[in-house]
Amino acid sequence: MSPGATARELYIDAFRGLMALVMVQGHVTDTLLTSAAQAQPWYVFQQMFHGSTAPGFLFASGFVAGLPRAPLSPRAGLRRARRLLFVLGVGYFLHLPFFSLWKTLGAASPAERAAFLACDALQVIAATQLFVLVLQWVAGRHWTQWAGLLAVLVIAATPLVWSSGLSTRLPEALAPWLDQSTGSRFPIFPFAAFVLAGTLGGTTLGRAEPAIRHRREIGWGLGLVALGAVLAWGLSGKVDFWGASPAYVFVRLGGLLLLLRVVEAAANRELPGVRGLALFGHETLLVYVLHLYLLFGGVFGRSPLTPWHGQLAVAGAFSVLVLMLPVLLAAAWLWRAAKHHAPREAQLLLVFVTLAFLYEFAVRSW
Repeated sequence: MSPGATARELYIDAFRGLMALVMVQGHVTDTLLTSAAQAQPWYVFQQMFHGSTAPGFLFASGFVAGLPRAPLSPRAGLRRARRLLFVLGVGYFLHLPFFSLWKTLGAASPAERAAFLACDALQVIAATQLFVLVLQWVAGRHWTQWAGLLAVLVIAATPLVWSSGLSTRLPEALAPWLDQSTGSRFPIFPFAAFVLAGTLGGTTLGRAEPAIRHRREIGWGLGLVALGAVLAWGLSGKVDFWGASPAYVFVRLGGLLLLLRVVEAAANRELPGVRGLALFGHETLLVYVLHLYLLFGGVFGRSPLTPWHGQLAVAGAFSVLVLMLPVLLAAAWLWRAAKHHAPREAQLLLVFVTLAFLYEFAVRSW
């Protein structure tokens, strides 16, 4: 957390950090464990909860975006739009098949193109929040009603969109945004609803007095879980609960609100580990990118963990996780300190690295 951070900021960052931590744990075990280990009951059981990690990551990103008064000033809106475009670019960078524009265009296989164009967490976060910026300017103080309506429409339309085959009739670059048939893990339907719901949460909960916020978190959380249970009963046999079902989306959202209340209680009591989680949450983009590079590598080189993919038992995979966490925490701490002590220089460094990468990417012939 930055100096002078409030308790409210601590719980928000701790919530984001918790989502990031569980996401890292899930990626490490999914990638490194043997198939035999993944078939064990404990692993199958914890997978049910990991299904809410990514929605929690999306919800938390929206929550922070909903805290400032809207619409933003033109200068603040432009600054936020630039950051979101950077996040969108990073999302595609992580899936680049080659460190060359021309080789990517001319030599990428269909599978490599599909992986590159897939809609992942960073893409859906950036695109949805850019849309919210536009919505805030167009709808003014009524933007929350429109955002809520759109979130419900996205959730309700997801089973129809997934079963319609519409993505097969769209251009290759647009199809991944609609459903998971092209390999996208986080298409707009339904995952944009989590970002929209998080933005509404930041506006209605993040700005409220603690007592009001706590009542709303518990009331809305239980209400959404109950709504999801009713919908699950009504849609049983018609829509897969663990797939595109609106029931599961509402259950996830309700559970996230209840978890938010628990995290805030832990933050208020300054329980051990909360500030470490908050550091993770303050630098989620860095943590997200770095842990994926440590696990999978990318256009700059192969990961040292690649030979161990699918080869480790439980003890080995969790040993890797234990060794990785200090690296991620140290990187987050160093980058936060750099931004605090030399914000202009840190920003210039980021701009320089981005422009240098784009230049090399454009001029490399192969």
